[in-house]
Amino acid sequence: MTSADSGQNDGAGSLSETVVRSVATHKDTEEMALPSLYGVLDPDALDSLFDTPGSIPNGQVTFDYAGCTVVCESDGTVDVRDAGE
Repeated sequence: MTSADSGQNDGAGSLSETVVRSVATHKDTEEMALPSLYGVLDPDALDSLFDTPGSIPNGQVTFDYAGCTVVCESDGTVDVRDAGE
């Protein structure tokens, strides 16, 4: 069974915070229970890349984090799926 969750960077936090929040929701765990995002990529670089939603039309970054595949879209959407799906 495929399991996926999506989040949206609504301006209340950074994109990297949205990633951690979305993965925690997907895994039904606390954010603090997840490994550091710094072990996978530089969160500041991710935030800078998409600091203004839509600034890079059709931009996308995909990476694996905490057993999930995470796709960050330039519009602030974060899609989380189990790794390998």
